[in-house]
Amino acid sequence: MIFLNGDMTAQQVNPLVKRKILAYSGALMMQKVFFKKGGIGEPHCHEDHEQIGYIVSGKFLVRVGEKMDVLGPGDSFYAGKGVIHGVEALEDAVIIDVFTPIRKDLVLK
Repeated sequence: MIFLNGDMTAQQVNPLVKRKILAYSGALMMQKVFFKKGGIGEPHCHEDHEQIGYIVSGKFLVRVGEKMDVLGPGDSFYAGKGVIHGVEALEDAVIIDVFTPIRKDLVLK
């Protein structure tokens, strides 16, 4: 399958965060999330999904389990099933998230 950026629609999550599904299959999904400074991905966990986050630009305060650190461009994190994780944008920033299996709750129809 081929996914063209212009064909994918961004979804406004809240005034400081929007996300765009980039590609997906039955087992794998990738999204790009745009944060304005102060935007938060609230701490949460996925009981049925694994997640990798890759910082494209900006800086985030990232929590994975009990560990917290500031991540910038080129840094990444992994949150396994049931592991609490969250982010706070310390400046305007972009992150790529990859999930397995697909997050059906996020796929735009």
